[in-house]
Amino acid sequence: MTFVFKKIKTLTFFFFLFLNFNLSSNAHVKGTFSTEKEAEKKSLELGCEGIHKNQDKWLPCENEKELHRYLRK
Repeated sequence: MTFVFKKIKTLTFFFFLFLNFNLSSNAHVKGTFSTEKEAEKKSLELGCEGIHKNQDKWLPCENEKELHRYLRK
């Protein structure tokens, strides 16, 4: 009985881990742009302020935490 319970707990954990990763990566892809101008336009559409750079891509909002908050609305 405990073996089955542990297996269910493990599967549940991985299911929610996958779900969380999928939502986060989806939001990130929708908010990544190759130019500052595109990121500024999206920032205005989302209602957040500013833009920021992550590696070679431009993103709307002042930081990624704020961006993800606006993209999930």
